[in-house]
Amino acid sequence: MMQQIELNRQFMTRVMAQFPNQNAHQQPAPITLLEFVRLNPSIFRNSTNHMDADDWLRDILFEMESTNVAPASYVTFATFHLKGPAAQWWESHRGVLPAETVTTWQDFQLAFHARHITQGLMDQKKKEFRKLSQGTMTVDEYQRKFLESSRYAADDVCTDALKQEKFREGLHPDIKLALVAHDCTYFATLVGQSFQIETGLTEY
Repeated sequence: MMQQIELNRQFMTRVMAQFPNQNAHQQPAPITLLEFVRLNPSIFRNSTNHMDADDWLRDILFEMESTNVAPASYVTFATFHLKGPAAQWWESHRGVLPAETVTTWQDFQLAFHARHITQGLMDQKKKEFRKLSQGTMTVDEYQRKFLESSRYAADDVCTDALKQEKFREGLHPDIKLALVAHDCTYFATLVGQSFQIETGLTEY
């Protein structure tokens, strides 16, 4: 009987080995363009505010990364969501490229920036961030402005420590003084301490 049990076990082991391992960490199949469109991704047409173009580029990349779009399809998926003047620009740009040119995502970003987001504007935004201070803003307003503007000077805040240093520099002098005794591990902790100190100063 024991021999029969062992033979049955070996047989079932061989049978199960023929089926795919359901517990294996298998990558899901890349999403199709039709499936992606059904998620209503961001669309870009045109804007007098160049920062809208930068926002769209960031949004569409985040949406593609979050929905498992194959990296090789980024350009196809993104350009499908260019409409109106933006779509006309892309057709014109693609038309002057050699017939067999394969546009990478990096190539597309460079071309998109050159057309919709001038380097002069990016430099201006970087200077504005470096001069940013709380002034008459609340800590909440200052934090939102800080995070929004910091993307134009990414090298200045590439670590949590540098981000904290820059944030402290721009705080109101009274809040900055009260924070001297606080050594915050994370940027979020520093912002939280700033909120508390601001509330205490207001009540005082």
